[in-house]
Amino acid sequence: MTARWLIPAALVIAGTVHQAAAVRQVKSLYTVIDLKSCKTVKGSANGEAWSCGGLPDYPVFVAEGDLKTYLSVGGGAELRRAATQTLRSINTVFEANSNRAAVEWRFIIRDGKTLPYATIVRYFTRSGTRRGEVLVVMRVTEKEACHVAYIDAVANTDAIVLARRIADERARAFNCTSEPAPVGAVGKSPM
Repeated sequence: MTARWLIPAALVIAGTVHQAAAVRQVKSLYTVIDLKSCKTVKGSANGEAWSCGGLPDYPVFVAEGDLKTYLSVGGGAELRRAATQTLRSINTVFEANSNRAAVEWRFIIRDGKTLPYATIVRYFTRSGTRRGEVLVVMRVTEKEACHVAYIDAVANTDAIVLARRIADERARAFNCTSEPAPVGAVGKSPM
């Protein structure tokens, strides 16, 4: 009699695991920050600030001042911790002679709703004559946005793979009162 119930029970469990996996499948999407399409907003004491498109309910706040870029996401993005965080070196999210930058969103879909948990953004850095690139991994929730980790994109051959792994493994549980830290090889890009 027990064997008769094992197969149906196994099918129910397998179906439940399959549904849970489908709900929690990590997805990735790029959005573009194009300053020509962004609204100028007040928000940076040291320079200009913009509100740009992102994911639904997650606009992107970009501010520039003191030769540095600050980027945050979500409702009230300019009030989140990420809006005050940047790298120590001179930096920008825009390549030379461009006002466009990409934001990679890491998210899941639950009940038909996009729920981001991290972003990855490439910063172009400079210190004296040294130039580099740093991938900034940011934690994202409905109420928080903060830097989690910095990956030297020049020193790490598969920097984007490393950044995605950090986003997927650490961002959701990261405490935004903690300080972000470099991950992987360092030293080729000013941070």
